[in-house]
Amino acid sequence: MRKNRTITNDPSISVIVRCRSVWIMGSALLLVLSPCSGYSTTLPAVRSSAISSQTLITQKYSKGLNNHPRFPLNAIAPSTSSSSLLESTAAVPTPQEIVDKKDYQWTKQNLAIALPALMGLLADPVLSMVDTGFVGRMGAVDLAALGVCTSIFNMAFTVFRATTVATTSLVGSASSEEEKRQIAKISLQFGGVLGTLVLVALRFGGPRMLATMGVPSTSPLYKPACNYLFARCWAAPAVVGIVVAEGAFRGNDDSKTPLVASTVAALVNLVLDPLLMFPLGMGMAGAAAATAISQLGAAGLYAWRIWKRKMLPQPNDKVTVDAKGVIKNIVGANLAMLTKQGAMLVFYTAATALATRMGPAHVATHQIALSLFWLVTYWLDSGSVSSQVLMSKNIDSVQKATSLTKYMLKYALLQGIALASLVAAIGRFVPGVFTTDQTIQSLLFQCMPHLVFQQLLVSFTLILEGLALGGNQFRYMAAGMSVATAFGVNQLLKATSVVGIWATAVNTFFGCRCLNGLIGVARVHLGLRRREASSTL
Repeated sequence: MRKNRTITNDPSISVIVRCRSVWIMGSALLLVLSPCSGYSTTLPAVRSSAISSQTLITQKYSKGLNNHPRFPLNAIAPSTSSSSLLESTAAVPTPQEIVDKKDYQWTKQNLAIALPALMGLLADPVLSMVDTGFVGRMGAVDLAALGVCTSIFNMAFTVFRATTVATTSLVGSASSEEEKRQIAKISLQFGGVLGTLVLVALRFGGPRMLATMGVPSTSPLYKPACNYLFARCWAAPAVVGIVVAEGAFRGNDDSKTPLVASTVAALVNLVLDPLLMFPLGMGMAGAAAATAISQLGAAGLYAWRIWKRKMLPQPNDKVTVDAKGVIKNIVGANLAMLTKQGAMLVFYTAATALATRMGPAHVATHQIALSLFWLVTYWLDSGSVSSQVLMSKNIDSVQKATSLTKYMLKYALLQGIALASLVAAIGRFVPGVFTTDQTIQSLLFQCMPHLVFQQLLVSFTLILEGLALGGNQFRYMAAGMSVATAFGVNQLLKATSVVGIWATAVNTFFGCRCLNGLIGVARVHLGLRRREASSTL
């Protein structure tokens, strides 16, 4: 009995078992989506329409078949019997076979949405990752303080990420250039107000937030955390403005500007971080100032591009837009995103607070693991954005929705395996890059197998959630997300080390979310099939 328990607890065996579980769930959904389940009921209809289907297919594909070197169409002898018609129909692709995923160009559509989304999603975690790398050289206390502050900033800014999607949709659907400029102006003004509110909340409510995260005024983490928090919070209006501006450029079919802005911000932060922290002796405040300056630089680049492209109202514009309607749509998008992101932020905030109470080594380990996790999985989140947009565009077609779901599940599997392989490859080098503390390095090595498995689990989770939200399963997904958070927090309370947080609590949280997304996608397709059945009666 003891021998079996030892084998089961081996990290590599555990990862294999978990990957097999995710594979089984994906296979189950593909089985549900398979058209074979309805074959017996649709066969008579196929037979009755064989002649008309053959005629349509022959007319559409006669040119291609005649040019085929081995099976030209004119070599097929005509037949008038019913059996001959059925036999020839079997040799010609059916309409369902003709309209396959290649005709929909899912890969092209997916990347066209996912890549611009990735550019915006990666901006803040890349900056935090640079800060983590340099602050880790200062010691475990400063790194632990950075971990707490990073969670606060992610909570403050991530909830407004939906503003990008809302602005993209509003600008893209505008009927004229004048209307686009009016919408961009209102969106940027609204973003400026939101950013100012975030600044006030961080500046005057920062100490209370730190205390909630387990860093009271008596903690050794309090002073470096305050230095970082107060130095970086001044860039809050610029960060929210960047989010809105990104949506305006995407709505104008410009994905180059967000890429350039993110690159500039990362380079500025990379140069200023060591300069302000070490030669100038600013320490944690220097790391925060470097990040804030880089974000202000990106905002300045956006402002210059907006002025150059004349994306704001011009003196001769006459079109007016209902400001209340635009703001209502943006607020509605943020509320929907708050449901999706809120549970994740609450869970990770609770995890950081628990790790903080475990000691500096545990919270420092948690910060490094969390930074790596966020950086890698933001690519997965861009796929979620893409799946949501594509599903919402193709929700009226059962065939397209089914084809898209199958494609996105395969995409989730491939990207999950790719990123899991990447994390496994760099896992042995990560501890030494971020810290020289032997205790932190040991804890990180124990967390790495779980981070590898989570790439596959999170890939399926985010893709399934995106498909479900694209199918308008907002209420169900909100309820399911709350349940997943409850289960995850319950496991957090049982954890006794940072390894337990990542081995049990994080896997439970995303496992419940994955199951919730699976059921949500099944609900979408069941609703589509019911609607199709009712329309044919």
